[in-house]
Amino acid sequence: MNAAARLDLASMKYYSAMEMQFLGSTGVVSRTGYTGEDGFELVMPSVDAERMWLTLLEHGANYGIVPAGLGSRDTLRMESAMPLYGHELNETIDPLTAGLEFAVKFNKPDYPGKAALESIKSQGLKMARVGLLLEGRRIAREESPVQINGQEVGKITSGTFSPTLQKVIAMAYVPVASSSLGTVVQVSLRGTLVPATIAALPFYKRNAST
Repeated sequence: MNAAARLDLASMKYYSAMEMQFLGSTGVVSRTGYTGEDGFELVMPSVDAERMWLTLLEHGANYGIVPAGLGSRDTLRMESAMPLYGHELNETIDPLTAGLEFAVKFNKPDYPGKAALESIKSQGLKMARVGLLLEGRRIAREESPVQINGQEVGKITSGTFSPTLQKVIAMAYVPVASSSLGTVVQVSLRGTLVPATIAALPFYKRNAST
């Protein structure tokens, strides 16, 4: 992308953005992504999107650049434990329970939801987002029940097979009291109880030097 846009992208800081001129079009490039890997995202006028896409593929051919689909992105975001709205996030799951307190600023002036979040924090969290390593090869789908000693304690929010770990992984919400690393649970997959172990999140973290 450096060559195509004539930009020094290596000097950009993570989570920063800047305006760019690219093939006669003005857009925005940001050093962000949803895969856990280092990368960049482009925002541009829709009329220029196809031309830019083809140019990037052409310039990237010598680097082995190929298109990747939504399934690839979803697998990567799960390995990196990135929550997805509609799965790990929704109208009933607050950012503290989701493990996103780093994105919540309590020292800011009042904003919608601040009082509710302060109340949740002061009372203590009841549920926690956890990672699961499942035995076998069956994928745990969203809403699959999570059990401990025969009692349902939570639900799967996302699950997939991890090519990096060569294991079936999943994320779920369980009570904080049952969220310790190494805790063994059972996931009900169409009536079959599959053993799983609570594991640290993220399942995979990129080496910052690569």
